[in-house]
Amino acid sequence: MGVTRRFVILAVSGIFLLLAAALLPSFLSEFVFWMYNLIIFALLVVDFILTPKASDFTVQRINTEKLSHYALNQISFTVHNPSMYIIKVHALDQVSGRHFKVAAKNLMHTIAPHTEKIFSYEVIPSKRGAFTFEYIHLRVQGILGLATKYYSHHCPCEFKVYPNLKDLRRFRIMMQKNRLLPQGDKTVKIFGAGTEFESLRTYVEGDDYRKINWPVTARERRLIVNDYQIEKNQPVFMMIDGGRPMSYSVKGYKKLDYAINAALVLSDIVNQKGDQSGLLVFDREIRSLVMPGKGEVHRNNLMETLYHIHDTKDTSNYEAAFLALCQKQKRRSLVFIFTDFETLEEARELTNHVAHLKRFHFPIVVFMKNEELIALTSHYDVFVQEVARSFLDERRELFRTLNTMAIPNVETTAENFSTTAVNQYLLLRKI
Repeated sequence: MGVTRRFVILAVSGIFLLLAAALLPSFLSEFVFWMYNLIIFALLVVDFILTPKASDFTVQRINTEKLSHYALNQISFTVHNPSMYIIKVHALDQVSGRHFKVAAKNLMHTIAPHTEKIFSYEVIPSKRGAFTFEYIHLRVQGILGLATKYYSHHCPCEFKVYPNLKDLRRFRIMMQKNRLLPQGDKTVKIFGAGTEFESLRTYVEGDDYRKINWPVTARERRLIVNDYQIEKNQPVFMMIDGGRPMSYSVKGYKKLDYAINAALVLSDIVNQKGDQSGLLVFDREIRSLVMPGKGEVHRNNLMETLYHIHDTKDTSNYEAAFLALCQKQKRRSLVFIFTDFETLEEARELTNHVAHLKRFHFPIVVFMKNEELIALTSHYDVFVQEVARSFLDERRELFRTLNTMAIPNVETTAENFSTTAVNQYLLLRKI
């Protein structure tokens, strides 16, 4: 129990009343003083008795929907006033301050008799996963505005923080308006990478001799080769690296979070185009594997898999990840690899084992541009500049190696990570 500012003002006013009563005989001034205090304390007791008990209030959460990572989410609950009086209520939800930032509050309302009021506030989750909100605390002002009662209602509710669902809706709208690819872009066909016949052309130095079409060559009396394109209705796999390089933050968010959002958006676009999408998350071990599928149930399965994926400090095992994918997925697929590297040894691990994956699938590697490293090339310290340039040279060397191996790769900024992944898929498909 507590008292309100109104009661404090009334109590302090008694001092001024005592000073005014000093002009009266002493016994009358004391009588006035004690009578005044007795009255306001009696009113306080009456206010406390009239104010409903904690068990009288009904508190219920009204939204248990999924929350979006790094986005504004509204959480609401209702408070029912069972009394015949108008009551002012200030509510407070027990939110984890470590992983949720309260962005706005609307938690003070005046509730009419026998009615309920909706209390709502907004939070921005900084971590994916499942979180339980236990108690809702109420501070109820008394009927007369003198007493204050404090109640705690146990209303446990588990909120699951998923990858940014608002991004998903935004990309769906962009797809409907054909706003992802710049106007005028056409489908880029990567010949030689697929197994579906596209056309015939004259042999040029460097072509695979196994693609020579001997019957046509004999008829034309010059070397003719078959061109192939990526198969239609081909499954699309997203491989997410959850190892140490993906645990670093870029502009306040972890690289892994960008990769997870990109995978979720890409899988949704893939399913809209009628293709199947699959998922493999790995670091030192295989963490999750979802075989290709489509539809609402499959999308929910992907979301349930992705919402609790966390980074590790381990060095990723590309060999085990690529081998597991080849063993589980027999049909040739497009494989988007969301990864990054910080050392040359990690880059070599990728190039040493991606060739095996290329024998059975068509890999596309998506890297995140290290903008902080680029900025260090203009640092005032010459030594820092040289070190930054050295690391950038190592990154370019990896890109050159992948290009030599005929493995498509792209480096993009954090903001464009999802868009770039989707565009790479669309460029391999006719929109």
